[in-house]
Amino acid sequence: MAPLVRRSLAIAGQTPMIRPRAKHRQKVSVIAALFRSPRTGRGRLVHELFIDQYVNDFSYAEFLQERVLRGSRRRLILVHDGAPLHRGLWTQEVVEDFYPKLEVFQFPAYAPELNPVEQLWSWTKHKQLANFVPDDLGQLAAATEHVVALAEHDPHRLQAFFNAGDLPW
Repeated sequence: MAPLVRRSLAIAGQTPMIRPRAKHRQKVSVIAALFRSPRTGRGRLVHELFIDQYVNDFSYAEFLQERVLRGSRRRLILVHDGAPLHRGLWTQEVVEDFYPKLEVFQFPAYAPELNPVEQLWSWTKHKQLANFVPDDLGQLAAATEHVVALAEHDPHRLQAFFNAGDLPW
């Protein structure tokens, strides 16, 4: 709930004060998957919000199964970082259930610049929600949903997330 404070264009000597009003331990967690079609090159984003919850192996595996894999007729290549939830038992079970339709690769250790989803998080936190002070958890959830939905419906922005890294997507 604490805002990410960024430089503002305030008048010199009149620094704006940001006073969070909500409980600081409350949070909104988000899972997202960015897709890129090998034929058309178009990007697509799916996401899910978790209000006042952590994302764990079970919730990630459920997201992967229900939002990413279910209903897909094509073979998919999943590339994710080395977070423990990406290597957990529930996730491994989903990967095994969808093999050979799903092939999994891992980014190198600590390489956020290669991961397009990290570009989404950076854009969301450092640009769109910088200096945003929500009154409560509902307002933070609504603002987060709105910003991620903006990216979801902007094909140029999605392409920019892929282009920001050094990989030839």
